[in-house]
Amino acid sequence: MCENQNCTSLTAADMRCSACKNAYYCSVKCQKEDWSIHKKGCALYAKVREINEAQEARDAEKLKKKPWKTHCTGCNVRFDPEERYDEEECPDCGYIACESCACHHSRGSCYCPNSNFGRKYCEMELKWYHMSSATGKSYKGDRHPIDHFHEFDPNAYEAEPRKCGNCGEIAKCLKEDYCSVSTVTSQPVTHYGLKLQRTASQTLKLPFLDSSAYSGT
Repeated sequence: MCENQNCTSLTAADMRCSACKNAYYCSVKCQKEDWSIHKKGCALYAKVREINEAQEARDAEKLKKKPWKTHCTGCNVRFDPEERYDEEECPDCGYIACESCACHHSRGSCYCPNSNFGRKYCEMELKWYHMSSATGKSYKGDRHPIDHFHEFDPNAYEAEPRKCGNCGEIAKCLKEDYCSVSTVTSQPVTHYGLKLQRTASQTLKLPFLDSSAYSGT
């Protein structure tokens, strides 16, 4: 939908503001007409996008780093080589958890975004702590839990089996409404707040429309 509230055109709004990449217009004319309104939030949206992209880059770097083999990744306690420890190591990311951290909600989650110590989240019953401990982002992919204690209503599943977007197996996946943490818990989730300030001296020129950047979503 075109961001210009006065637009009456039925043309698809497939041209995106190149500065904030948040507003879509059907034409350059509509963008110019809406600029007096959009410019108030354009700089903020652009800054938020810049920060999010930088955070995603940092998260990607975190996932590349392999944890130390001499310490518990969860609590950073050094393992005594002369003593036997019942630690658990992820075969994919190398996260090592001592016996205490292995059963902890957050420290017991490895760095992998779609699994935990080799066990795929899509096959597990939904829990609020299913996340990557490197990025703090929860798993939001497909679910087709097996061997779960609580049977889901048959209506909770999609009508036809399909390929799971996480493991690639053909299975009846849960509907999107049943893959939200709000359906299983009221446990508060940590959100990282962001405070942005803009001085009166800051100005922003009208950005051009970038039709090639249109993602189609």
